[in-house]
Amino acid sequence: MAEEVSPEKAKEIIEMLTGGGSIDSINTSLALGILPLVESIGDHDLIERLVEHAQKVAVDDIEKGWSRFEHLKRNAGSIDEIAELAFHAESLEKGEPLAAAVLHHHALMLLSIEDTESAQTSVRRSLTLRESIGDKEGTVYGLAVLSRCARMNQDWDSAIVHDTRRLEMAMGMKNDVLHMEALADVGHAQASLGELATASEMYQESLDLAKRLEHPAGVLVASWGLADLAEIETRYDDALLVLSDAMHLFMQLGIPAPDLLKKRLHALTSLDGEVK
Repeated sequence: MAEEVSPEKAKEIIEMLTGGGSIDSINTSLALGILPLVESIGDHDLIERLVEHAQKVAVDDIEKGWSRFEHLKRNAGSIDEIAELAFHAESLEKGEPLAAAVLHHHALMLLSIEDTESAQTSVRRSLTLRESIGDKEGTVYGLAVLSRCARMNQDWDSAIVHDTRRLEMAMGMKNDVLHMEALADVGHAQASLGELATASEMYQESLDLAKRLEHPAGVLVASWGLADLAEIETRYDDALLVLSDAMHLFMQLGIPAPDLLKKRLHALTSLDGEVK
C-alpha cells in the first residue's frame, strides 16, 4: 500500500486517522496496518506511539502477539525473545500466520549472525505454516531465505532449486516484482556455477521487467549482474552501456543514484579509455 501512495497522500491519510486525539479511537489492526504508511514519511515518533497504542488496545492473544512482534522488531528484541514469541504463537488457535511471520523474522536474525543451519530450521518451519494456510506470497519470501542460506554456504545447486520454485510461484501469481527478483537470483546462482549464457538470459529478463515496472532496485540488481558477466568476458563497452542505462533511469525518476554505481561507472569509463 505504502509504495502505491504519494508522500502527500500518505500524510493526508495519516493525519485523518491519527490527528488530534483520534489515535485513541483506532484499534490494533488499524494501528499496525498503517505502520508502512507512517514509515514511508519517516515519522518515527508516530510509529512508536502506534505500536504502543496497538499493544494497549489489543483485545485477544493474536492481536497481543502481533503488537508484541512489532514492538520487538522496532526495539532490538533479542533472538531468544523472538523465538519465545514464535513458540507462543504456535500454541494459539489461528496463530499460524503470526507464528509463520515471527519464525521468518527469527530466520533473518539468525542469518545476520551467519547461523545458516538454525536459520534454515526456522524458515522451513515458517514455510510449513505458510503452505498450510495457503500463503503463497509468504512462501515465496520463505524460499528466498532458504536460497540465501544456500548462497552463504556456496551451495549453488540448492539455491537454484529454491529460486526456480520461487520463479514458478511468482509467475503463477502474476506478481511481477517477485518474478523480477527471482529471475535475478536464478541468474546470480547460474553465473556462480559458470553457466554464463543462462545467467545472462535470466538477468536480461529481470532487467526488462524492472524497466517496465520502473523499479530502480530491480534495474540496479539486474544491470549489475549483466555488467559482471560482460566484464568476465572482457566486454567492457557492454558493461558500461548497461550501467549507463541504469544511471539514466535513476535520473529520469529523480532518484539519487547509489554511490557504488557512480564509482563503477567511473572505473569502467577510465578502463574503457585505457583499452582503446
